[in-house]
Amino acid sequence: MKRGLLLAVGLLAALTAYADQPNIVVILADDMGYGDCGACTSESKIKTPHIDQLAREGLLLSDAHSAASTCTPSRYGLLTGVNPARTGVLNTLLSKGNPIIAEDETTIASLLKDQGYITKMIGKWHLGFEMDKSSRKPTYDLAKPLKGGPVDRGFDSFYGIPSSPGSSPLCYIRGRKVEALPTERTTVEKVRGEKTTRVNVTAAPGFVPEEVSPSFCREAIEILREHAASKDPRPLFLYYASPVPHQPWVPIRAFRGKSGLGLYGDFVMQLDDVVGQINSALKETGLDRNTLLIFTSDNGAGPWAVKAMDAFGHASSGPLRGRKSDAWEGGHRVPFIAKWPGRIPAGNRSDATVNFTDLFATFAELLGVDPTKAYPGSAEDSFSFLPVLLAPSKKHQRPAMINGRHAIREGDWKLIADRRHEDAATIGLPRFGLYNLADDLAERNDVSDAHAERTQRLFRAYKDFVSSRKLK
Repeated sequence: MKRGLLLAVGLLAALTAYADQPNIVVILADDMGYGDCGACTSESKIKTPHIDQLAREGLLLSDAHSAASTCTPSRYGLLTGVNPARTGVLNTLLSKGNPIIAEDETTIASLLKDQGYITKMIGKWHLGFEMDKSSRKPTYDLAKPLKGGPVDRGFDSFYGIPSSPGSSPLCYIRGRKVEALPTERTTVEKVRGEKTTRVNVTAAPGFVPEEVSPSFCREAIEILREHAASKDPRPLFLYYASPVPHQPWVPIRAFRGKSGLGLYGDFVMQLDDVVGQINSALKETGLDRNTLLIFTSDNGAGPWAVKAMDAFGHASSGPLRGRKSDAWEGGHRVPFIAKWPGRIPAGNRSDATVNFTDLFATFAELLGVDPTKAYPGSAEDSFSFLPVLLAPSKKHQRPAMINGRHAIREGDWKLIADRRHEDAATIGLPRFGLYNLADDLAERNDVSDAHAERTQRLFRAYKDFVSSRKLK
């Protein structure tokens, strides 16, 4: 009797300890443009009923930005709260054969795990693992456990792929182990304008790119159902890094031709369905009542997607200039919806400026953690926007934000250089233009001559940031 009473008291104490901690689910699309869903722009020709419904149930942030305009640095910034421009993280850094997130860098998964969360990741990692560097070119030794990945950076479990379903090696990883070695040579199709090219890849036997997204979705729903049925009082953090709609565009049969806008439009509709399935699973299990659900994209639409959709009269970047890999708004201004029934007012829209890097500080404030004391030196580009989530009408003045490697944003003003690959330290003021996003969202009118003092001040702030970088 006494033992049963003690167990009951212990369970009550545990439930009380986690009562104010919501489950957190982050769904990250891969290369979905700002104009690819109706929630962001009524001009979108792609039907996204589930994403639009999520916006009606939650809050749409119309001025939200990925940490970078390409995959690897964007994911690095999301997980660490550090602007990748500060540490020199680019996709090309993967070729060195080191994990992009260093062992001493704190992630949001680590933060949440320290607060008692069960932390799980599904999907595209694209942040590298430790590789064999004994030869001239680093290579994976997939027969051995992979180190430096999700389960070594704060996640309790991982089920996913190293990169996209169109890049070698094509294989599923569970935890640190590859489920089946990529022993076969095959090809995947990628669209390049009016041409389709076949790319040589290595793949595990039976690996089918079309099945990657459905496999991940099934796993996510199973995790949610198991968590709802579990007696474990700890909250859940699920990071779902979708491989869709990144190339190769391989919608399953149910979505082929459904959009009437080609393969990319079909693929976006398939992603929308995944968002709907996860949202529905949360509702069906009752988890949604205490779950903060976030949907966003890792960067803007890819150049070939923009070109393909333009032929159908659809603007994947919406009213924005540029696309993936650009410092223009189309490269990093992304869909961002947050839902938390009873806490985030439904059906609202906010023009507060936020960045992926801000999730770390936002989650920390939500949980009553002071990151400067708990994780000194970490997440230095993270600024909480929790007040905006709970009261969307509140004003939110975010400090100056570096966009990509060649732009700085302060309030409505953005200073940007007409360079893409050049190192930031070598670019002089004449290469920069100044744009007022409040009345020129498309970044067409350079007003640097009319606002010379502001231009020079922003350039000095930009150069100060560049001089403080500590490149990996």
